[in-house]
Amino acid sequence: MSIESSGTYAFFEWKVDPFEELYRLWKAINQGLELGIPHLVGKARVKDGKVVGLEMDVILHEREEYLSFRDGDEIYFVIPARPEEGIEGIYVKLNKILGEAR
Repeated sequence: MSIESSGTYAFFEWKVDPFEELYRLWKAINQGLELGIPHLVGKARVKDGKVVGLEMDVILHEREEYLSFRDGDEIYFVIPARPEEGIEGIYVKLNKILGEAR
Protein backbone atom coordinates (compact mmCIF):
# COMPACT_ATOMS: atom_id res chain seq x y z
CA MET A 1 0.00 0.00 0.00
CA SER A 2 1.29 3.42 -0.84
CA ILE A 3 -0.03 6.34 1.19
CA GLU A 4 1.67 9.66 0.72
CA SER A 5 1.46 12.31 3.40
CA SER A 6 2.80 15.80 3.23
CA GLY A 7 2.71 18.81 5.48
CA THR A 8 4.87 21.14 7.45
CA TYR A 9 6.75 18.32 9.15
CA ALA A 10 6.84 15.30 6.91
CA PHE A 11 6.71 13.75 3.52
CA PHE A 12 6.58 9.97 3.62
CA GLU A 13 5.51 7.27 1.31
CA TRP A 14 4.08 4.47 3.42
CA LYS A 15 5.02 0.97 2.24
CA VAL A 16 3.12 -0.45 5.22
CA ASP A 17 -0.47 0.38 6.10
CA PRO A 18 -0.50 2.54 9.26
CA PHE A 19 -4.30 2.33 9.41
CA GLU A 20 -4.15 -1.46 9.68
CA GLU A 21 -2.00 -1.11 12.80
CA LEU A 22 -4.21 1.62 14.26
CA TYR A 23 -7.38 -0.44 13.73
CA ARG A 24 -5.66 -3.45 15.29
CA LEU A 25 -4.96 -1.34 18.41
CA TRP A 26 -8.30 0.49 18.48
CA LYS A 27 -9.84 -1.71 21.21
CA ALA A 28 -6.79 -1.23 23.46
CA ILE A 29 -6.88 2.53 22.82
CA ASN A 30 -10.50 2.62 24.03
CA GLN A 31 -9.99 0.42 27.10
CA GLY A 32 -8.67 1.69 30.39
CA LEU A 33 -9.53 5.36 29.87
CA GLU A 34 -10.40 5.70 33.55
CA LEU A 35 -6.87 4.51 34.42
CA GLY A 36 -4.93 6.89 32.20
CA ILE A 37 -4.42 8.41 28.78
CA PRO A 38 -3.72 5.87 26.04
CA HIS A 39 -0.43 6.36 24.18
CA LEU A 40 1.09 4.66 21.17
CA VAL A 41 4.63 3.46 21.79
CA GLY A 42 6.55 2.10 18.87
CA LYS A 43 9.09 2.36 16.13
CA ALA A 44 9.02 3.01 12.42
CA ARG A 45 11.70 1.89 10.02
CA VAL A 46 12.36 4.55 7.36
CA LYS A 47 14.47 4.05 4.24
CA ASP A 48 14.82 6.62 1.49
CA GLY A 49 11.85 8.64 2.77
CA LYS A 50 9.61 5.56 2.88
CA VAL A 51 8.15 3.98 5.99
CA VAL A 52 8.92 0.30 5.41
CA GLY A 53 8.15 -1.07 8.88
CA LEU A 54 5.89 -0.10 11.77
CA GLU A 55 5.52 -1.67 15.21
CA MET A 56 3.23 -0.18 17.87
CA ASP A 57 1.57 -1.00 21.15
CA VAL A 58 -0.66 0.86 23.61
CA ILE A 59 0.29 1.96 27.13
CA LEU A 60 -1.51 4.18 29.63
CA HIS A 61 0.07 7.27 31.17
CA GLU A 62 -1.24 9.83 33.67
CA ARG A 63 -0.62 12.79 31.31
CA GLU A 64 -0.02 13.42 27.63
CA GLU A 65 3.57 12.78 26.58
CA TYR A 66 5.30 13.21 23.23
CA LEU A 67 8.70 11.72 22.49
CA SER A 68 10.57 10.79 19.36
CA PHE A 69 14.15 10.08 18.45
CA ARG A 70 15.98 8.58 15.55
CA ASP A 71 18.53 5.80 15.69
CA GLY A 72 19.81 5.02 12.21
CA ASP A 73 16.88 3.94 10.03
CA GLU A 74 14.50 3.63 13.00
CA ILE A 75 12.35 6.30 14.62
CA TYR A 76 11.12 5.52 18.13
CA PHE A 77 8.06 7.40 19.38
CA VAL A 78 5.46 7.92 22.09
CA ILE A 79 2.28 9.86 21.28
CA PRO A 80 -1.09 10.26 23.00
CA ALA A 81 -3.89 8.34 21.28
CA ARG A 82 -7.18 9.76 22.52
CA PRO A 83 -10.22 7.88 21.16
CA GLU A 84 -12.15 11.12 20.55
CA GLU A 85 -9.55 12.08 17.91
CA GLY A 86 -10.46 9.00 15.89
CA ILE A 87 -8.14 6.85 13.82
CA GLU A 88 -7.50 9.67 11.34
CA GLY A 89 -6.55 12.18 14.05
CA ILE A 90 -4.14 9.72 15.63
CA TYR A 91 -2.64 9.03 12.20
CA VAL A 92 -2.00 12.76 11.71
CA LYS A 93 -0.17 12.88 15.06
CA LEU A 94 1.87 9.82 14.11
CA ASN A 95 2.87 11.29 10.76
CA LYS A 96 3.79 14.61 12.38
CA ILE A 97 6.01 13.11 15.07
CA LEU A 98 7.77 10.85 12.56
CA GLY A 99 8.44 13.90 10.40
CA GLU A 100 9.84 15.86 13.32
CA ALA A 101 12.31 13.05 14.02
CA ARG A 102 13.62 12.98 10.41
